[in-house]
Amino acid sequence: MSAMAFRVRKGRKQVTLSVTPLIDVLFLLIIFFMLTGTFKRVGELELRLPKSSTSVPPTQEERAHQVELLVMESGVISMDGERVEMPRLKSRLAEVLREDPESRVMIKAEEGVRHGRVVLLLDIVREAGFRGVGIGTQMRSPPDTDL
Repeated sequence: MSAMAFRVRKGRKQVTLSVTPLIDVLFLLIIFFMLTGTFKRVGELELRLPKSSTSVPPTQEERAHQVELLVMESGVISMDGERVEMPRLKSRLAEVLREDPESRVMIKAEEGVRHGRVVLLLDIVREAGFRGVGIGTQMRSPPDTDL
């Protein structure tokens, strides 16, 4: 019997896939989408404000000097996103007015808040020394006149 001669195969180069550049690209994409995505403001509330067809949005200058008082149906009051108890409200408003005499108060009360509560807030704002007070509303198209 004769010996069979087999061809000796040449060793192939080992192909390796480096994962490091792929991970770098993945992290860059994640950072890009995080920075360019839109986020809801922290602490922003969904208020059901009354609708008005004659309301006018505030200008940039007015917004810069605006103190926002939010009143929820549950009775919670917040000033510029920070919860405030009714007894401390007048002193906090007076502090803001001392720091910025041009500031105005915008009261944004939900539809279900009692009228007496809003009047009480108006009194506190005026007692604190503010002259300009606004009531926040949602824009409504003029033909819509349901009450």
